[in-house]
Amino acid sequence: MQTARLNGPGIVPVLAALKWWILAAMVIGALWATERFTADDATPEAIAWGESPFSGEGPPRTYRNAIERSDRAIIHARAAAQAAPDKWLMHEIHASEVLARAQLSGSYDDYAAARQALEAAFKVAVQGSGPHLMQASLDFSMHRLPQAQAQLAAIDGYAVPPESGDRAEIAAMRGDIAFYSGDYQAALALYDQADALVPGSASFRRAIFAARTGDVDQADAYLVEAERAYRSPTPQTRSYMELQRGILDLDRGRLNEAMSHFRKADALFPGRWLIEEHIAEVLNLQGKTAKSEALYRDIVRRTGHPEFIDALAGIAEARGDTAEAKRLYARSWAIWTKRLQQFPQATYGHAIDHCIARQDWACALTLAQRNHEARPYGEAKIALARALLGNGQVVQARTLIVQVLASRWRTPDLHAAAADIYQASGMAEKAAEQRRRARALNPLA
Repeated sequence: MQTARLNGPGIVPVLAALKWWILAAMVIGALWATERFTADDATPEAIAWGESPFSGEGPPRTYRNAIERSDRAIIHARAAAQAAPDKWLMHEIHASEVLARAQLSGSYDDYAAARQALEAAFKVAVQGSGPHLMQASLDFSMHRLPQAQAQLAAIDGYAVPPESGDRAEIAAMRGDIAFYSGDYQAALALYDQADALVPGSASFRRAIFAARTGDVDQADAYLVEAERAYRSPTPQTRSYMELQRGILDLDRGRLNEAMSHFRKADALFPGRWLIEEHIAEVLNLQGKTAKSEALYRDIVRRTGHPEFIDALAGIAEARGDTAEAKRLYARSWAIWTKRLQQFPQATYGHAIDHCIARQDWACALTLAQRNHEARPYGEAKIALARALLGNGQVVQARTLIVQVLASRWRTPDLHAAAADIYQASGMAEKAAEQRRRARALNPLA
């Protein structure tokens, strides 16, 4: 998703990664592939898409419908790849369909299947050819930044340069890699390159940048730009943008406003767990624990995702049911362990929350160090600083948090972590100032 919003046991973990890196890299990437961008600044008209039993007519209007269509597409693409096993393009098409499903489901098994299909493509591709851009997208989504960079470099060697749309995406992806490597100035320069090739192509990424660097109003403006870039936004696109607006409000502690956006997102594209988990989070923060718990249980039943099992454990722990919390943490850890084996870099940041919730600071530190090695940007540094603090390494934690404070990164979590670290350092005045800054950005911090 990255760390718990309020930090500490009993607090429902927040998947900042799902909020930002996964949403940007996976969902917007998928939408880019299916909807053409336009330079027209007019607000897009909401089309009244009709119901249709056919996958080829109109966009899916519900999560269930989208999954059903995806499953059918995978069956046909797999059959085509099996019929032409020596054609790497057929394997790429198969991989693209599986990856599209992964973007909806969040299932690591789906991502593993996409990886397998891409491996099949590269096995039969002649040197200098192959699905490099798609492999780069998968590598980036799984936090494998050097591998993603290598795939993009391979495209530079093509005899025939990619068309402008692909070149814009390549520049934007390089900007993302720079961002998550902590090189924010380089990220902006690369987003400029992308926008020069296709105006507005980096608007959503700029929204992420602005939100993480303290300019939330500008982030909201970039979301408007991003939505306007779609010629005829589908229910899924409009729902996704509402989700993002809700996240901006949630990060500012505006719970009622966030819930309004999340409810609208759910109405536009019902059944999507990614929206529902944000609704459950707000319900919990509003003190509506029973409703939050019921929704989390339903999400867990449908997805099996460990972060939501951890959320249930946090709720159980908060009401004093330590036995249930322990059982749930054990259940989720078994899934985290599997994910660490499948895609370790993509798992480190999320599994840190699990370790912190269980007060297993040695585990948190190990994962935070590996997470920071994979993506040394602001959020990873904050998580590592917190893990260092939890392990009693106060000086090291303070040194690291000072680095983040000196950067462009500006989030409530940064200032809250700095306040805790300064307090542990016996620097009460600095701690109070950082606490004030955190609460100015989010009263709940």
